[in-house]
Amino acid sequence: MPVEIKIANDGDAKEWDELVSLSVQGTIFHTWTWLKIVETHTKMKLFPLIGMMNNKPIGIFPLFFQKKGPIRLVFSPPPQTVQFYLGPVISEYHTMKQEKREKLLQDFQTSVDTFLKDTLNPQYISISLGPNFQDPRSFIWAGYSIDTHYDYTIDLDCPTEILFNRLTRKQHQNVHRAKKRGISVDLGGKQEYEEVLNLLEIRYADQGKNDIRAPREYLSDVYDAYKDFIKVFIATSNDEIVSGTIDIQYKDIHYSWIGNPKPQKHISPSPNDVIMCESIRFAQKTGMKYYVTMNAAGNERLHSYYASKFDPDLNVHFSLKKSTGLMNLMEKGYSGVFRSLL
Repeated sequence: MPVEIKIANDGDAKEWDELVSLSVQGTIFHTWTWLKIVETHTKMKLFPLIGMMNNKPIGIFPLFFQKKGPIRLVFSPPPQTVQFYLGPVISEYHTMKQEKREKLLQDFQTSVDTFLKDTLNPQYISISLGPNFQDPRSFIWAGYSIDTHYDYTIDLDCPTEILFNRLTRKQHQNVHRAKKRGISVDLGGKQEYEEVLNLLEIRYADQGKNDIRAPREYLSDVYDAYKDFIKVFIATSNDEIVSGTIDIQYKDIHYSWIGNPKPQKHISPSPNDVIMCESIRFAQKTGMKYYVTMNAAGNERLHSYYASKFDPDLNVHFSLKKSTGLMNLMEKGYSGVFRSLL
């Protein structure tokens, strides 16, 4: 039986969020309010698709549509929204047998692609799947190209002393020395949230990366709507905030989201080591099962990635793209026209 596509509206918000909450693939970025905030600030049109079979929702797929001149683009999520995951969420996925999963995924994907072709006819589609969406084959079969991204995940279901014994002797010494030299880490609110964003802006400007940050108005609205889920950790030295991180707790996962800018003045040892330690302690004390540093590792060959120091597990998630020949050429050359589109 084919999957019927329905476009959700505000009246479906409660049902939408319940599906996100109950599915292992649902993230805070999938929740209705976050999607509507993104729509407001990106000025893209949100198409919150619900897959229906026998009048029952079997999954959701939030898509954002933008038209720039003659070019039609679809994103899930849009760029510059600091959403590392989006894409589809399948209801009751974890309870299905593999054969049923595969058929449902393929049927849902086929129906979504038919909707895209008939309704939006995009020349460019970009999708980033959530970390628990581990079967991208239906997209590959539909002609999407695939790329891999990596999170670091720490299982918090172990005694604190064992967890922190994973640190090297030097790292233990650095954390102890930083505290001895007056570095303290505390939880903050909206004011501290804004200050961490200020430090990030300064750091990005120093690196010439102003174009990668999300709009401040957008981030402010996200905090106001999700302040009960957002945890702000700030490091202070001599009564001055020198660094910080903005984390998210959703379901049983503590996500390291954005932050940890390098301090403007030289501080040794780095206060960011203390921040990470204290945020992990907090996650464990508040009953979280996992600590996830999103997009913390890449494909580039480095001596080491910062968040690897706690001996975490490496988890993969996928991004997918489909585009016309012209858009492929524009992206490959990353022309000024293509850059302006994204």
